[in-house]
Amino acid sequence: MFDPTIFALLRILLFFAVTPFVYRALQSLDLSHLFKNDDPKQIRFVLIVVSFIAGYLFALAILSLFESLNTILG
Repeated sequence: MFDPTIFALLRILLFFAVTPFVYRALQSLDLSHLFKNDDPKQIRFVLIVVSFIAGYLFALAILSLFESLNTILG
């Protein structure tokens, strides 16, 4: 039904759209007890890395669902 290149483009767009929301959600967690000297740069770096990973996984999960539906219906 849909061309697979559309899903590749949507995966990139969804990744960049979701990652800031994941970062904002992760900021609500208190990670200061995981670091010895409460260095905000280290905490921010960990939040950024985890938000990129979680944003990628979220985009991958949503678009794999859409690709499966496309295969079933088309």
